[in-house]
Amino acid sequence: MTRTVELDVRPVEPKHRFERIMGAYDSLAGDETLELTVDHDPKCMYYTLKATRGDEAFTFDYLEAGPVTWRVRVRKREPVEAVS
Repeated sequence: MTRTVELDVRPVEPKHRFERIMGAYDSLAGDETLELTVDHDPKCMYYTLKATRGDEAFTFDYLEAGPVTWRVRVRKREPVEAVS
């Protein structure tokens, strides 16, 4: 069974949220999951991961989509090793 980290940033000051969220994602090992709860659509996290890690590095699934609470499951995929 893979590890799931649950993170609710609603009580965190908005200026500190992004750092906390990305830190939690970066601390995941391959194939581990972050379940994030926020009070707005976290699509900025999706676009940041897509731009900095690439489409194949993660999955991003909505579990709840507002209007008051958003929850997403972000799974960090195992790195794919190049075959020589």
